[in-house]
Amino acid sequence: MSITAKVGLGFGIALLLWRFIRFSVLPLYRRTDPQEYPYWLPGVGHLFSFFQNSDKLLERGRIYCGNTREPFAISVAGSRLYVLTKASDVAEAYRNIKTLSFNVFVQEMLKTMGNSSSCIDQMYRPLSAEKPGFPNPHGKPLATLARDMHLQQLYPGKYLDALGDEFDKRFDCYLQVDNLRDCKYARASNDDSIVLPLMVWCSDVFTRAGQGAYFGPLLEEIDPQMTWKFLEFDELSYQVQFQYPKWLSRKMHKAKEAMVEGLMVYLETPQEKRHGDAWFIKALDDEMKALELGTYDKALLLLTEYWGVNTNTRKAAFWMLAYILHDSELYHTLVDEIQAAFTTDAKTPDAHYLLEKCIRLNAAWDETIRMSAFSASVRHVTENTMIGGKVLRKGSRLMIPYRQLHFDASVFGSDIRSFRSDRFLKDKNLTSGGSWRPFGGGTTQCPGRFAAKQVVLSFVAILLRRYHVQVNRPQQLPEGQLGKPVLGIMASKGELEVRITPRNACAD
Repeated sequence: MSITAKVGLGFGIALLLWRFIRFSVLPLYRRTDPQEYPYWLPGVGHLFSFFQNSDKLLERGRIYCGNTREPFAISVAGSRLYVLTKASDVAEAYRNIKTLSFNVFVQEMLKTMGNSSSCIDQMYRPLSAEKPGFPNPHGKPLATLARDMHLQQLYPGKYLDALGDEFDKRFDCYLQVDNLRDCKYARASNDDSIVLPLMVWCSDVFTRAGQGAYFGPLLEEIDPQMTWKFLEFDELSYQVQFQYPKWLSRKMHKAKEAMVEGLMVYLETPQEKRHGDAWFIKALDDEMKALELGTYDKALLLLTEYWGVNTNTRKAAFWMLAYILHDSELYHTLVDEIQAAFTTDAKTPDAHYLLEKCIRLNAAWDETIRMSAFSASVRHVTENTMIGGKVLRKGSRLMIPYRQLHFDASVFGSDIRSFRSDRFLKDKNLTSGGSWRPFGGGTTQCPGRFAAKQVVLSFVAILLRRYHVQVNRPQQLPEGQLGKPVLGIMASKGELEVRITPRNACAD
């Protein structure tokens, strides 16, 4: 036998021995630990499968571990991840704010973004309950107080109504025929139709609308390409979530820095010269000034808010329209249903009517979010913690993949992989159960859940009232991109080309 063969044989025997000890012997001594999904390469684990299709990996792991939906573990690049897929375990994890920390995860993301250590320390230092500015009776640090501020902006009420009006004004403008024809990616047809790539179009419209509604017109004046720079950053933003080293994420950092330049100019402009921005932006700016943060750090913090505002609505609108256009009965039902939301000669709908009276539209939204929500909540285990009868070890991470909850056949039915627009009409309790987590839960539940729904439904209603919309040619519904982690809604692997034609009675 050659030396090469002997080395190979020795390596193979060592690997088999390691795997036997790691996954067969050691678990006998830690019977209360979650079962781990085995792998072959130490230090690598399921790294490649995770980034190729994390949903399939988690499904395989769940089934391998008996499909009991008890907590189980996977290893990615040497890090152990505990996975929760049972509603009761998820609720237990959300209640635990003592030994399961979300702050560590956010601090690591801020560090990866480029925030200074002093900025991060300041953001997490408890503030006085007597401080001026936004009320802080519990002495929270700005990192958590900012969420309370954003909730005030985005919770149903006068601030959300005002924000919704700003979005609607922009939708009204962007959906005018002349403006559609001027889009650089639009193609005119021989008739009055306009052909658009749906994902690009939704991304353009919603990012411009979100930027304008939050920051007013100034940011676009500073950098007319800001929204396109964001879209470049957003496509690579998973590298922030997984703390890629800078040498592996140069393109993401380049796009990020291009945005930061514009945001620094914005912050250096006196507030009285910034018109049309949201209440939250000025309030957050005041709080950051009180901490005496540097302009660069403040710009990075504003970028994380910009990211949160614009990463999901564009994709939610894309998927909702894609599903509607592949369901002729639903399309025609919605065209009829949304008409009453528009008063005589109104160009934009009554948002409250859409949310409260358009039951098929709301059911289509819920099913869209069930099908497309792809984020996962992450916690750091700071002390050994019992969840679902299993011990989660200190120093590991806990992962709650919402898609695994939303594709639980025992809750949502056997046809879970199909879009069924009446699913949430037939069982109205689905959205109140513990398996319904499209926006997370606990103290980290997404503050923008009400705003996202309102602006997407408004956009869909305006579009369907003004235009006849159809898939341009026979096209399959694009597949979701299940490899890259996201903050909310999955991206699309492909594009969907649509043809829109003005309705004679409503064309501008």
